Amino acid sequence: MSRLARATADELAPLTALLDPAYPDALARIAECLYLSLCDQAPGDAQAHARLALVLSEGLRAEFGGAQIYLPKGQGFELSERDRQILARFNGRNLRQLAHDFGVSDRYIYDIVARRTKEEIERRQGKLELDEGGL
Repeated sequence: MSRLARATADELAPLTALLDPAYPDALARIAECLYLSLCDQAPGDAQAHARLALVLSEGLRAEFGGAQIYLPKGQGFELSERDRQILARFNGRNLRQLAHDFGVSDRYIYDIVARRTKEEIERRQGKLELDEGGL
């Protein structure tokens, strides 16, 4: 369940108090998501977070209003972030521990380490482009 779906009316009250009843529903949902993210990531003044969320949603409206925008789920980025964390902790002797810690298979850890190793070698040495007809 999304963070917005779990939010209560009381939790959203500081923002709701600022929203005009005629404010577009899509922008209100964006403002609510921004507000909840601010509250979760930087606990503090809910009123200030509500004002900032509204300013940010208005900035998005001004920039993208009228356009249809595709928002990717970002699963690839989330996987990439997890992979970066795994690679940062990998020391050559902790493959099984990392697999356990991240809830993936030993093979998955091996594959991302092998992929990184291959990318690193290609970065250092470059790829040798062979023209099949010119041998």
